[in-house]
Amino acid sequence: MRHVDLEDLRLPDTWSAEARCATLAVLGGADASDFDEVWRDLKQRLMGLLHDKCWFCESPVTRSDNAVDHFRPKGRVSDATQPHTGYRWLTFASANFRFACTFCNSRRVDVENGTAGGKADRFPLLDEDARVYEVDPAALDFDDLMATVRAERPAILDPCHFDDWRLLGCRREDGSPCPTNDDPLTRERVIKSIEIFHLDYDPTCKQRHTVAGTLLRAVRNAKDAFLVVDPNTLGSELRFQTLALEIKRMIAKRAPYSGEMRFLLRGQRSALHPWIQELLEDG
Repeated sequence: MRHVDLEDLRLPDTWSAEARCATLAVLGGADASDFDEVWRDLKQRLMGLLHDKCWFCESPVTRSDNAVDHFRPKGRVSDATQPHTGYRWLTFASANFRFACTFCNSRRVDVENGTAGGKADRFPLLDEDARVYEVDPAALDFDDLMATVRAERPAILDPCHFDDWRLLGCRREDGSPCPTNDDPLTRERVIKSIEIFHLDYDPTCKQRHTVAGTLLRAVRNAKDAFLVVDPNTLGSELRFQTLALEIKRMIAKRAPYSGEMRFLLRGQRSALHPWIQELLEDG
């Protein structure tokens, strides 16, 4: 996972006005699906914000059925303790949109590997008492609809939160996702996110493991090359620089699973190899 800045989302000229009209219609009783072209109009723009990758698992997106996810569900909220008909007033709020692959967004069961997940209508909170169930349409500020839910603290990781992506890592042994530290709250949020976004879907873990193996081999080779660099020997510097550049590309934001690769690279730091920290700071 990597941070996605929604301030970078450029909206079509008439989009905000259309979204406002659609919001008022839905709050008046209209079916949100009658206006689904409003959020679908942003699909390609949202996808481009993270270089055509899913915002939750960082898998490259190639399929046509990938979705604009409503982070706070527009319909039923299954985690609410009371019946919740959805955050209908946020149905067309661009700040509530996330771009998700099919396996992160839709409920799927992987029978062969014993996992299940997909966000669907899930949205757990750390403090259920803070959940917002309804709003007064007349009091809505359409320039900041998210102000209505600022007291809520999601129990799942959000790629649009500045720091949440740093909490998710992966195991080098098999590519399975894991928390990056032992803080109890971090572990709770990451474990719940792994389940809800189906981040432990086995084919994704295998792809992540392949990338991790490539990264760690490059790091081992770069460490060996760095220790024998001779400023008077052009070839030795070039070999190290080539390997360091390969690693830099693998932790760049456009690369698949770059957040988890940065986590693995952080574990490779040492006093003998200051260049690793420099790569992490550059990216």
